Amino acid sequence: MKRLSAVIVFLLILSACQNNAGGGNGGGSGDTDAIQWDRSPSTIVFRADVTGGSTANTFAARNDVPACTVYGDNRVVWLNYVGSYETQVLYDTVPDQPIRDFVTNLTINEKFYEYNAQANLLPATSVQPVVETLKLAVSGQEHSSDAYSGWDADYYSRILTKCQTISSTPILFEPTAAYVSAQAIPADQPDSSAFNIPWDAAANGLSFSELATSGERRWITDRNVAVLWNLIRNSPSNLRFSEGDTQYYVALEVPNVTRESPQPPSS
Repeated sequence: MKRLSAVIVFLLILSACQNNAGGGNGGGSGDTDAIQWDRSPSTIVFRADVTGGSTANTFAARNDVPACTVYGDNRVVWLNYVGSYETQVLYDTVPDQPIRDFVTNLTINEKFYEYNAQANLLPATSVQPVVETLKLAVSGQEHSSDAYSGWDADYYSRILTKCQTISSTPILFEPTAAYVSAQAIPADQPDSSAFNIPWDAAANGLSFSELATSGERRWITDRNVAVLWNLIRNSPSNLRFSEGDTQYYVALEVPNVTRESPQPPSS
């Protein structure tokens, strides 16, 4: 039944490509294109990501931004690796047609619906394997695929490149609001190789000690957002902050940008 549904979607999209070459930009009630999606800014229309590994489900993973995501409000957010310790987050809001062209290529030329996710069928291990994943949710259908699906060697990189070039006018993303949280590192877990940054809680108006003790995320909108965002994006993965005699892991999560961030406060 699932295979039949995928074939039906495939035929609908093919028909749309033949009959709606012009496409639309608004996604309103008058839009009859077969390729449709939920317009909420929190909806993931497409995502290319790499999951698993030793940091999966850890506190540090809160900082992760997926390789490329298309959101329901037509934002495309993706990573650009500039250097060993410099990662840019780029974004753009694009019209409907480039997204539909991308989906058409993915489903027809790349035969995306023929590849079903298989990583969840692997035997359970203490460390999750590192897996390249692709997810698509259009026209009432959700489909997931991964590196265990039978792709050819450059399938993921090819699709990722297509996603990263949906926009031709990328903008460097720097948040103005985010959730910040901290986790104290036990004194008996020193790491001489860690990249350590001293943090003055009084001068910055933000105490990692208080955050770690509360165990909660705090919504912030001051200059610390940009400061922490750039430090985290442009530092080694073993980054630590020192406040007093204690070191902390710090996470900065931006709704609809970082992978697992909660939505913004309602007020």
